[in-house]
Amino acid sequence: MNLSEAMSDFARWSKWFACGSELGANKTNALALMAWIAAHAASDGKGVEFDERVWLSLTRQTGLTAEEGRDALDALIAHGLVTAVGQEKPGHLIARAVL
Repeated sequence: MNLSEAMSDFARWSKWFACGSELGANKTNALALMAWIAAHAASDGKGVEFDERVWLSLTRQTGLTAEEGRDALDALIAHGLVTAVGQEKPGHLIARAVL
């Protein structure tokens, strides 16, 4: 990745976070989840697979409970900042940031 591509990625993620700052009541938990997604998202655009293992990791790393994390993810989806791109089975969701 060259500097121009890196700056472009940085600009897109920055705009994404700026949109997250307007979430209202769920803002704190949503921003925590956004930071976690940015740190763990696949660079190939596949997104993040949310399953029980991932929820446990998210809980340990952010301090959010599983319920708070799920509520934050629902808020991000409702505001168009994250899109669900697949659900292979109950309790397993593939989501991608909308940059």
